[in-house]
Amino acid sequence: MGQDGVLKTHYMVQETEKGKMGMDGCGRLMSFDLNQEPECDRDTCSEESGGSIGGHEDEEADELVGAIGVDDVMKLTFDTEEEAGEFYNLYVKLSGFGIRKSNAKRDEDGISRFRKWVCCCEGYRNEKWFNYEDRKREAKAITRTGYGACFRVKYDTESVKYVVTRFIIEHNHPLASEASVQHLRSHRKVSDAEYAQAKSLKLVGARICQIMKHFVIKAGGYSNVGFCIKDLYNRMDEERRKDIFNGDAEGALGFLAAKKDADDMFFYKYGVDNEGRLARLFWADSKSRVDFSVFGDVLVFDTTYKTNKYRKPLVVLAGVNNHLNSTIFGCALLSDERIETYEWVLSTFVEAMKGRKPVAVMTDGDSAMRRAIKNLLPDACHRLCSWHLHRNARSNIRCEEFNNRLYDLMARKFSTLEFEDR
Repeated sequence: MGQDGVLKTHYMVQETEKGKMGMDGCGRLMSFDLNQEPECDRDTCSEESGGSIGGHEDEEADELVGAIGVDDVMKLTFDTEEEAGEFYNLYVKLSGFGIRKSNAKRDEDGISRFRKWVCCCEGYRNEKWFNYEDRKREAKAITRTGYGACFRVKYDTESVKYVVTRFIIEHNHPLASEASVQHLRSHRKVSDAEYAQAKSLKLVGARICQIMKHFVIKAGGYSNVGFCIKDLYNRMDEERRKDIFNGDAEGALGFLAAKKDADDMFFYKYGVDNEGRLARLFWADSKSRVDFSVFGDVLVFDTTYKTNKYRKPLVVLAGVNNHLNSTIFGCALLSDERIETYEWVLSTFVEAMKGRKPVAVMTDGDSAMRRAIKNLLPDACHRLCSWHLHRNARSNIRCEEFNNRLYDLMARKFSTLEFEDR
């Protein structure tokens, strides 16, 4: 869709006391109340829109589908897998059922060698769900009816196109009417124009449920919208994640660059993956670097998991000062927990601290972290954190007296012989 088409679908929205007012694509003033309930129900709208079973549109769809035979489909070729999927999805929508992706195969270059689509009712429910013992609520209705319609394409290396290798049109279940087929999962979609309107309303403070009511009122009923409120939630969340992915990385690097201009001792470094996306980021300010030069004999290598909106590991490199207070030496945001990634963190940390290495390192015992420390800091004394040891003991041993005595043993200072005796 071009830019003009998107602009026509936007509303210049302004809040009023009674609801919302705005300008449509033709410049006409219009108003609507987001709290207003739809004026017609689903059945009434279906009849007014001509979507009842046996209507004129159903007859035209049947004639169009009937004009396309199996032999005609078997002769078709497609440039991409997506084109084949769009064709079959449109065909099944006219026929009155939905589809889902089935098995596929890709080569080393990522090119799809074949792809198969099946009817959404294909297959059978696994028997283990029928014999579920600790069931707390009634099982969902059975929707799988066995083998049915399918569509399969294969990549032809000679023509460099996808050719149809299998096409079955027989069904063993009733088909949906034109009024209800649009509510099947493969046919529900929030278009770009509808998302543009929803985003405009979201920016002025409208909630998703209110935006959905607006689409229902505008379309004349739920049956004419073409998607449900869950689809709208998913599309808004998907676009939000894209904004985070595309904008937050540049924003973070810009912020760190500004900190570098204001503080000559500020240090940051980042790395990207094969697709040019931000994969790892390390930073340390002037206070952190000065603290490490004085209190950097012991380094605590701690990793927090799934505590930020990116669901990525955050590495905190910390220690203690002369007041036994925690001090931060540096931080790193990573995309994975491989040995190579931890080695990059340690090498960058040593680089930021002008080559000085810690005497002792404390970790939670992670295997990848342990290997990285052995490779990059071979002379450092590696020890496990007593807090993590105590937490693991409490989670695996259900004896409070034993756990308390174990913690007391770890916390006190003993000689080797006395420690082993206790």
